Amino acid sequence: MSIHSLDQLGLMLFDVSSTNPQPLPAQIAAAVRTAVATGALKPGDEVPSTRAAAQQAGVSRGTVVTAYDQLISEGYLLASQGAPTRVHPELRVSSPSAPGSGGGWVEGNVDKQKPLLSLRPTGSGVGAISPAAWRRAWREASAAPAAPGQRFDPAGEPELREAIAEHLRLARGVNVDPAHVVVTGGSREGLLLILMSLGQGLRVGVEDPGHPGLRRVIPLAGHEVVGCRTDAEGVVVASLERELDALLVTPAHLYPIGGSMPAPRRLELIEWAAESGTVLIEDDFNAELRYRISPQPPLASLGGGAEVVTLGTFSTLLSKELAAGYVVAAEGSIDALRKVRKVLGMPVSTVTQRAIAQLLRSGAVRRTTRAMHARIARRRRVLEAEVVPALSRVPGVEVRLSAPSGVELQLLFDAPLMRKTFESALQSAGLEFGRVESLWSGGDGLVLAFGHLTDAEFEQVVRVLRGVCEVL
Repeated sequence: MSIHSLDQLGLMLFDVSSTNPQPLPAQIAAAVRTAVATGALKPGDEVPSTRAAAQQAGVSRGTVVTAYDQLISEGYLLASQGAPTRVHPELRVSSPSAPGSGGGWVEGNVDKQKPLLSLRPTGSGVGAISPAAWRRAWREASAAPAAPGQRFDPAGEPELREAIAEHLRLARGVNVDPAHVVVTGGSREGLLLILMSLGQGLRVGVEDPGHPGLRRVIPLAGHEVVGCRTDAEGVVVASLERELDALLVTPAHLYPIGGSMPAPRRLELIEWAAESGTVLIEDDFNAELRYRISPQPPLASLGGGAEVVTLGTFSTLLSKELAAGYVVAAEGSIDALRKVRKVLGMPVSTVTQRAIAQLLRSGAVRRTTRAMHARIARRRRVLEAEVVPALSRVPGVEVRLSAPSGVELQLLFDAPLMRKTFESALQSAGLEFGRVESLWSGGDGLVLAFGHLTDAEFEQVVRVLRGVCEVL
């Protein structure tokens, strides 16, 4: 039997208000979560029946049913036929906060033991080479003897640099000299390599908004980060400072919700960089994920006299756990890169490099890319047909869908309270999300990315989001 009486619980849990802009079911669900977080309700405690709760709160029974259904789906409540609805006995709760200490659900007093699904923007894609292809590539790489007289090249295994150059020719339509390719331990290590080759005390421009991952590397290397305004077509060239030493841009995939830099803006940027003497660092991640049209060529292929260094990664096409990538540089900067690489050493093992080369040569990467395009197209259709309409029906929420080749959503809110309510609902449903302000110094709102999820995770997220929208 519950340690609380139903009357006490009814008064405690369901003090709803019509003046609160939060929908009534959401108020009831939030009150239950708060009671659990503060210890007023404990695992195994009974909660009032939907009929009793509706009477006590002065709302319709359907309102309480909607709130209970949401809490049951989140794992907060347990309903069994012929038995009272209870706080789930297996719900794990941390020590409750003292009154007035600022504790509560939003601050995370509930110990979320169930796995969270992250919708934060990520550089990883939906594709991954099949385990069978990986095993085959690893076997061949491990068994392959070193070529007689072959000398160690600190820039990377020659066969991998050649395979990267051929991949860029086939996938991006550009000719790259393998001698101008340097293998890296992923995008972040590659950016550090570039910055170290450029010198010390640099002023490095970054897109604002832009992905925070690489941006955080710059101050760690002792350089100054300079935010550069962007619009729907990428960095606004007319507003750029001329005193920048380098500018990090992502023309193939603009954040926070996709899109790419059109040709006129690319040419304008190249001309500006050539005139100002600024080195352009092009983060070329996700370029191959443009499924409706062919990927645009890298900035370095446009000419114009600007110094461009291209930063690539294998996490999108091969595996998000794979810390390996590459840098492509022109004649003027490749020597400095190779010198830094020689001092730092090669972070990617020889076997790993040979396995990646095998995957690139075998066509496995191209097949995975085609499969990714089909998967992204399907997800885009689901977002347009199910998720965007459901989110658009939530009062006070503006929904922006990414550019035609993307699968990201940006949510903007009319009021801080509505945003807080929505964040709490997502968190309690087991979803993590990106915040626009982490990508954009002047932004406000949430970013939901769907490209990196497995098919099963995507289906689950769609169901959960629709359920959250019904409650709100």
